[in-house]
Amino acid sequence: MSLFQSALDFLAGPGSSGGASRDQNDFVGQVVELGDMKLRIKRVIAEGGFAFVYEAQDMSSGKDYALKRLLSNEEEKNKEIIQEVCFMKKLSGHPNMVQFSSAASISKEESDTGQAEFLILTELCKGQLVDFIKRVEQRAPMSCDTVLKIFYQACRAVQHMHKQKPPVIHRDLKIENLLISNQGTIKLCDFGSSTTVSHYPDYSWSAQKRSMVEDEITRNTTPAYRTPEMIDLYSNFPINEKQDIWALGCILYLLCFKQHPFEDGAKLQIVNGKYSIPQNDVKYTVFHDLIRSMLKVNPDERLSITELVNQLQEIAAARNVNPKSPVTELLEQNGGFGNNGAQPPMQIQSVHNNAGVYDPDQAGSGFLDLLRGGTERFLTNIKDTSSKVIQSVASYAKGDLDISYITSRIAVMSFPAEGVESAIKNNIEDVRLFLDSRHAGHYAVYNLSRRSYRPSRFHNRVSECNWQVRRAPNLRSLYSVCKNMHLWLKQDQRNICIVHCLVRPADSAYSADTQTSLSLGTSSSSPGGSPRRSQASRET
Repeated sequence: MSLFQSALDFLAGPGSSGGASRDQNDFVGQVVELGDMKLRIKRVIAEGGFAFVYEAQDMSSGKDYALKRLLSNEEEKNKEIIQEVCFMKKLSGHPNMVQFSSAASISKEESDTGQAEFLILTELCKGQLVDFIKRVEQRAPMSCDTVLKIFYQACRAVQHMHKQKPPVIHRDLKIENLLISNQGTIKLCDFGSSTTVSHYPDYSWSAQKRSMVEDEITRNTTPAYRTPEMIDLYSNFPINEKQDIWALGCILYLLCFKQHPFEDGAKLQIVNGKYSIPQNDVKYTVFHDLIRSMLKVNPDERLSITELVNQLQEIAAARNVNPKSPVTELLEQNGGFGNNGAQPPMQIQSVHNNAGVYDPDQAGSGFLDLLRGGTERFLTNIKDTSSKVIQSVASYAKGDLDISYITSRIAVMSFPAEGVESAIKNNIEDVRLFLDSRHAGHYAVYNLSRRSYRPSRFHNRVSECNWQVRRAPNLRSLYSVCKNMHLWLKQDQRNICIVHCLVRPADSAYSADTQTSLSLGTSSSSPGGSPRRSQASRET
């Protein structure tokens, strides 16, 4: 059986009409045949660019997997995807690598989207390491031993790559590409930029050749993690596996000091190796020399991955730590609500629209800093550009159920009603069943209206906002809602927000009234349940 084979019935399903702009949530609930396996798509985990990641369950064994779907209409991109699969297959088996299971492809002639499609099935991890670290750091800084275990296991994964013949260079090592398994093991992922090609510039290189290599570097690396030799090709330093060592130095610095040594990828600072270790740090002094040894401007002076792993083993032995052991302290401190450890959002304090002039000191810290362009942006974790929002607006109907996704992580719906009133509105039980089936343990409801219902119907994850009907909320009230949603979304990349206000009983088609549309940039739904697209490009 070849590595790639048809992904039969991947686009099959009731009402499936194809089209590249179709919302990826449409695939949730469908069955995908991948080789001998039948997989039911449970939910969207992540999306970005031309790739989408789903949680999928093997219908015979009940085991959950991560299914990555990639779309491409370029032959060169097809080759890169095939190379990524080959690297995953080759590297799989190491305890600190995301385990590869299977892959399949469908040609653009067979696909309804008009693009070639690739499916990559891997093990399903607990989540991104960075999300778990953020939640732990809200309580207390990570211990030196925790940092040691995280970094050692990441280095072991890189060592496995560099030991291949020829060495495999990851090229896009960063904190976001480290996952944590259900058992607490650190896993390296995303090999779409990996290569076995090294470059050795010299004075014989033409400007055109340097430009071609520079373009390749730009496509496959992240600015903040680029090395001096990548930025200044005229330095004639070799561009090889030592670039991964520099990236590991950035990761260790970030784990210790909660900031990147080269914020925003400042080129001059990178080229000159200008960074500083906090002088008052006493907690992570054992790592200071390691960081300096990795962030050397000359790649020949940087540690090799074997030297780095050996030094980490010596540190672990001196501290009586088993660096290979699971990082269970992260999982333990992230336990609790639902099945993902996320905490329900705090209840929003009701603020009436006639409260008067907005007072930033009373509304929460940092609001004016936010307006001035502070680093904390409410929509950081939503990852939807305005053009994607326009493309992804979709309605989902279960009978007369009215729910519209305006991004992959924010949806609006009609007021969930009970009793007789539910005949002309969203039935609260139908809404609950819908949300539990698609986003179990990962949704929070925001009731913008002054009417209420039993929050237990939505597992007590309801925030009562108490806004007046047909009056724009004041700035304080709007800020409180946005801040609360932001806190909920950043707890877990799977979390979503469901927003609703009050629907007029005489107009069941008025599914998302003017308040919601104006304040969140959404669209109201038309009487048939189909969406009317908003001017989403006007979003902040």
